[in-house]
Amino acid sequence: MFRLLFIDDSKLDHIILDKLIAGIKEFNPVLHSYDGEEALKSFLDNPADQPDVIFLDIRMPRFDGWDFLEGFIDLQSALPVKPLLYVFSSSIDPTDKERALSYDFVTGFFSKPVSRPVLEHVLAACIERTRS
Repeated sequence: MFRLLFIDDSKLDHIILDKLIAGIKEFNPVLHSYDGEEALKSFLDNPADQPDVIFLDIRMPRFDGWDFLEGFIDLQSALPVKPLLYVFSSSIDPTDKERALSYDFVTGFFSKPVSRPVLEHVLAACIERTRS
């Protein structure tokens, strides 16, 4: 089982993810956060209770995905196992993808909304990671 943390301010995107992931038993549990700062704080408060995968939205009010990534720089080096971190965005600006992938701990970048093929790709990456 792989723990997935979904960080996005859009309730609709959370519902879409829940519907898509319902048939994929390997992702359990799915944790939800509607704010990047709240998610970062949970890592600081419970470093041993971390997800295997993070789906991070870039565009959020107040404390966005960029803020999360900056805060995660120091934190991720202290984690015993680094989660696979995927950035999601509805932006069509190619510089968002370039900027997200410039962080060495970002695993990939996908367009919103989350799709079944993306979930299958991420699941394959999780399985592959456990083999190595």
